[in-house]
Amino acid sequence: MDLNFICSRSQVWAIALAALLIAPLSQARIFTNVDGKTIDAELHSIYQGTVVIKRIGDGKAFSIPLSEFSVKDQNYIKAEVKAGRLSMDEYTGFAQPTVVPVTKSEKHFNASRRIDHLLADHWQQKGVEPSPVVDDATFLRRAYLKIIGRIPTHAEAVHFLDDPNANKRSELIDKLLDSPGYVSHNFNLWADVLRVKTTGQQGARYGGVYYAPWVKDQIRENVPYDEFVRSLLTAEGYPWENPATAYYLRDFGMPLDNMSMTTQIFLGTQLQCAQCHDHPTDQWTQKDFFELASFTYGLKAGINVPRDTPELQAVFKELNKRARKENGGKNPGYQAASQASAGRELLMPLRWRVQHTDRELQLPHDYQYDDAYPNEVVDPHVLFGDIDPKYLKDSGSRVDGYANWMTSPDNERFTNVIANRMWKHAMGKGLIEPIDNLTAASEADSPELMAYLEELMKALDYDLKQFQRIVYNTEYFQRRAVIDDPDLADDYNLEGPVFQRMSSEQIWDSIATLMTPDIDNILIPSYRSGDRGIVYESGSPPGIIEHMTQWSSNDLIKYVEETTDVYKEQQATRKVWLEMRNDPKQKSSPEFKEARKVSNQANKVWRGMLNGNQFEDADKSGQDAMMGGMMMSMTMTGDSNKKQSKADEKWVKQIRRASELTSPSRNGHLLEVFGQSDRELIENSDNSANVLQALFLMNSPQTNYLLANRSAPVLEARLAETPEEKLETLYIGFLARKPTPEETAALVPHFEKDPEKARQRVIWAMLNTQQFLFIQ
Repeated sequence: MDLNFICSRSQVWAIALAALLIAPLSQARIFTNVDGKTIDAELHSIYQGTVVIKRIGDGKAFSIPLSEFSVKDQNYIKAEVKAGRLSMDEYTGFAQPTVVPVTKSEKHFNASRRIDHLLADHWQQKGVEPSPVVDDATFLRRAYLKIIGRIPTHAEAVHFLDDPNANKRSELIDKLLDSPGYVSHNFNLWADVLRVKTTGQQGARYGGVYYAPWVKDQIRENVPYDEFVRSLLTAEGYPWENPATAYYLRDFGMPLDNMSMTTQIFLGTQLQCAQCHDHPTDQWTQKDFFELASFTYGLKAGINVPRDTPELQAVFKELNKRARKENGGKNPGYQAASQASAGRELLMPLRWRVQHTDRELQLPHDYQYDDAYPNEVVDPHVLFGDIDPKYLKDSGSRVDGYANWMTSPDNERFTNVIANRMWKHAMGKGLIEPIDNLTAASEADSPELMAYLEELMKALDYDLKQFQRIVYNTEYFQRRAVIDDPDLADDYNLEGPVFQRMSSEQIWDSIATLMTPDIDNILIPSYRSGDRGIVYESGSPPGIIEHMTQWSSNDLIKYVEETTDVYKEQQATRKVWLEMRNDPKQKSSPEFKEARKVSNQANKVWRGMLNGNQFEDADKSGQDAMMGGMMMSMTMTGDSNKKQSKADEKWVKQIRRASELTSPSRNGHLLEVFGQSDRELIENSDNSANVLQALFLMNSPQTNYLLANRSAPVLEARLAETPEEKLETLYIGFLARKPTPEETAALVPHFEKDPEKARQRVIWAMLNTQQFLFIQ
């Protein structure tokens, strides 16, 4: 018996992958034959050489002697027993957060058929023929890439292609929507839209390390879209208490820019121009913009800690008093090293809070229109519709009223934009383009279909997963992709989804899948970043802040007192080192090296104090070792020596999905080369081709060596007995299809002549063709 482990294939090859093993799923999915019937089951337990599996549909248990499994499957099962995950009581596998399942409603299929009928009417009106429905292999690959953002594994592909079930396409859609990969892929979408960063100041002081896991949780828990948006718009507090506050902290010091981003994301309306003057091509005036911005202007990102934190005012008063006493009764100055400045450094994280204030928004001093005066205080007013006056009293009520207006079903543009965005997410192009620049003149390719999608979104109460289930179950999603020339207005008439290159994340995640079939289940424990020596890590407040919850004011003053000497030493040694570094005569002297060593040691001790002695070394805060070689690039040069081999081993062991890496990726990483968004602008990714990308795939050691010699399909192919079977295994593993008779006839002779060279060349060719890089 030879099991196809649908979701944890890397363990099937436990012996061959001994150096590469990554923890498996919480429940291993199995596709096998029992009593002549095909079943889909989960690994359950083992006792005295008998393995128990349970059918997923009804939970019925089947007991199979271990000796009846294939050698590779026996090795997998033994490895799970040795690892302590499989016992006589249970199979624990790898702990995974629960993904809220999509609602399985028959009404969804009626909605899918309604969409197909509307499209049929559109084709008839335009006098065009739709694209034909694709075969199983093309659908399989498209469904995986579109729903969970990666290609299927060899086992997943075999499972689907060999399944005789007439409803297998719909069942596959449900399986993917309920999988961890759905969370990963949709996080990439929203991280680009919301400009989520987990590196630098955005990742640290502005809350990115807390924001990213929160966004994933919203997707994993299938929080309705309107609730998700409302959480962002009404967020207040610290990011470790309420990660949604990172939405405002993301634009720290730029509240008007934040409003421009908000209208672009959620209303598809670009008001950037109206910040400075009446919009030249749309109906919005500068006053319109300022009236809308006044709703959130009182919601301030960043506070003055001594003034705006009453519980600490007495602490800072005492620290300032001690600093003056130490300085002979004079104020030592803001920059001087003292107890007060040490306290400010220690409590810096408390500055990054979002809170309501009485701040009023005024028109610019150079306002030039006759409907108001320069510097006039602006009263809040929405762009369209009305708002209850009870929401205009103070900052808190204004924000609540504004969020209610934004997310209301009566706000047609709010619903239109998200329905259009999710259609594009599935089909490659919005019914209205650009999706975030709607004007009064914007018109959908099919107004009837757009109206129906809006109606559908409201009927589903903004449940994005149910909405996607309907869209993916259309016959339209199964049609052959169409090449659209955006420069030709009449070139595309919705004949089928748009032919498009994979995103950078899809390329990376697909390569990760080839190396580690269980890649969806390898989650990082937390994101971590740092700023000014302070470590910020998702799941907990900065170390010193965590301690403060247990300290009295006297305890805090005492701690500051203890750290002051350390702080002064750090400042003094750093000053000496910087002065020597800037002196060409001393820069290469032994004294300079010693000064640098002393400064580094003093800085290390100070960083420990900054973090409540929680972390000895904060140097790794931006690129933490926990994040594994997630930021390791797939370099374009390399050699075959032991050093390179060790680097390859490290790369494989530390590979993660793009959603589990610090983001955006650094220069030189595959994600950056293939156009990952820099997260500075909304959806700023770039899918255009360039020479560097071609050189990257053609020359990197990972694509030319690791994938050709140690990827999962290669290890599976080595178990095949004939050249034809080996070739078929590689094709299914890399392209999710079997080779054509012509391809088999052309390539098998090369396998018979030189199997190693043939395999390497076939894999290189597959990776560098449109079949791998594009979604057909």
